[in-house]
Amino acid sequence: MTLDTPTTDPAAVVSAPERRRAVAALADGAVETVADLRVRGRADEIAAELRETHLPALEEAGYIEWDREAGTIEPGPNFEEAASHVDDLPMPGVEASDD
Repeated sequence: MTLDTPTTDPAAVVSAPERRRAVAALADGAVETVADLRVRGRADEIAAELRETHLPALEEAGYIEWDREAGTIEPGPNFEEAASHVDDLPMPGVEASDD
């Protein structure tokens, strides 16, 4: 796995479903630890992908603060910037409505 190219565009940073899920879960108060982010699939692969790709990208952009030793995450200094874009992005596997 490789780390994505750093970007300061909030929509680009949270465009990956895993990153969008992390930001949305923090915004809802539903996550405090990296373990809270694990979803369907192989836990080891998901945990590795989060640790090696998605959490570092969110941390570098200032959207989260991640304590690797404790395994905790919390909103970072630029969190609101990213959270404001989560609702604008399509969710994987969900068709857009014609509202």
